[in-house]
Amino acid sequence: MTGLDVVDVSVAYAGRRVVDGVSLQVRPGAVVGLVGESGSGKTSLARAIIGAVPLAGGAVRLDGSTLGVRRTAAERRAVQLVQQDPFTSLNPLLTVGQVLEELLRVHGLPEGGGLSTQLGGQSSSQRRRRAEELVDLVGLPSDALGRYPREFSGGQRQRIAIARALAVEPRVLVADEPTSALDVSVQRTVLDVVSGLARRMQLATLFISHDLSVIHAVCDEVAVLRDGVLLERAPASRFFTRPEHPYSRALLAAVPRLPSREDR
Repeated sequence: MTGLDVVDVSVAYAGRRVVDGVSLQVRPGAVVGLVGESGSGKTSLARAIIGAVPLAGGAVRLDGSTLGVRRTAAERRAVQLVQQDPFTSLNPLLTVGQVLEELLRVHGLPEGGGLSTQLGGQSSSQRRRRAEELVDLVGLPSDALGRYPREFSGGQRQRIAIARALAVEPRVLVADEPTSALDVSVQRTVLDVVSGLARRMQLATLFISHDLSVIHAVCDEVAVLRDGVLLERAPASRFFTRPEHPYSRALLAAVPRLPSREDR
């Protein structure tokens, strides 16, 4: 099977399991929403998927291959995280262009293929061209490369953080509450970027949120986590009309009326 497979994954801190036997799949081009209240284990699962914390059990697989405890550079590049606060991944002392070009230099990119058209090798001009491609992908103008992160709005900074994650040409994108710090008026732009890139680039995307309206807007499938246990997985169209688990029904009942999915 291709894409991301989380197989019976458990995570423990100081002997206490915060994620317990979770299994889910995210196929290329799909956006799977992971929803649950604060403390449900969503971020711990995300950190396990990207290799930031060890597993207490189970396995994380990419395109059928198990990712090791100590991941190779290629494995780390293949699974990228977009966090809630983009300042955690953006150096405020560097321009956007410097951030992206330095990342490309460190990873020896572009190598040809991927987002670039058989550039072959790397040079400063090639890295600059790649950086221009990346900001264009997330809907920002090329002059963004000469500006500092502080000069952008929160939504624009989040798009820059997405561009940074895409720079290493991942196959899996884990977005952990990427819109929770944004005004509702700008959330839609970031959601459109994430869903559009997932399909355009065939990224297997796990979108984590406590906000069911956000999950409703962007996800193809929904997985519900509570106290580290996966309670329900269903296509979004069924989940938002006929949730099976009582906890899922309670979550939906607490949300103001959602628009129909045809209005998305």
